[in-house]
Amino acid sequence: MASYQWTYPTVSMFETEYYFSKENVSYQAKVFPPHLHDRMELYVLLDGDVSFMVESKLYKLNPGDGLITKPNEMHNCILNTNSVHRHACFWFDVSNDFLFSDFLSRGFGENNLIVPKEQDKQRLFALLDLLKKASEENRRHQRFYLALELLDIYRENLSQHTTQQPIPELLKNILTDINEHFASIQNLDYFTEKYFISPSTLHRLFRVHLHTSPKLYLETKRLAYSRQLLKGGHSVLSACMQTGFSDYSNYIRLFKKRFSMTPKQYQNL
Repeated sequence: MASYQWTYPTVSMFETEYYFSKENVSYQAKVFPPHLHDRMELYVLLDGDVSFMVESKLYKLNPGDGLITKPNEMHNCILNTNSVHRHACFWFDVSNDFLFSDFLSRGFGENNLIVPKEQDKQRLFALLDLLKKASEENRRHQRFYLALELLDIYRENLSQHTTQQPIPELLKNILTDINEHFASIQNLDYFTEKYFISPSTLHRLFRVHLHTSPKLYLETKRLAYSRQLLKGGHSVLSACMQTGFSDYSNYIRLFKKRFSMTPKQYQNL
């Protein structure tokens, strides 16, 4: 008879926050603004016509699919048509390497969509129902076990092939340019002059394919990197200057507007 012994790494803290959307409520088509979090986000689509933009990639989701974004990875949800939007969303503290390293060992905007096998999706739907009930009844141990099983199913399906929605080559080049030079790009004239396009063409590319504006995209990239600098020990002034914000007061205003706190408050969390 086989005998097994296993010592698992200590989980000093397992912290998660989550919600379940309202059942069978119809929503109008909508584009949520690009944003980012300090924690890993797992979005699970249950029903609806939904896409997600993550950094410079665009993904179309089907029910049961999971969308993973790691801390400071820019993303936004897109409701493509008037429809129901049933989903669950989780935020995890990722300080435990054993639990989360598989989800985080990829580049920004790479392989965010996880498409489980069909039999796994059926188990996921059942798990979410159980987790919702356990949460309503405050059954703490069961919530912990169910959340771990949910994570494990998506982890097991990380290698499943997924596709992205196509975007034009010109837009790909512009996004690569932003990712590499966001701190030195002072205004949108940089793109119109470099790529010989009109302002209206530039805005149309972002609106049609990424459902955002070039200004908001560039601004969010700067704010995201400034948060990394702040957590890395840089001063607020240094984070402002190194990310391309020429006006210190405007940087603080934008940061507070986007994250509901000042850069200094964020640094001291």
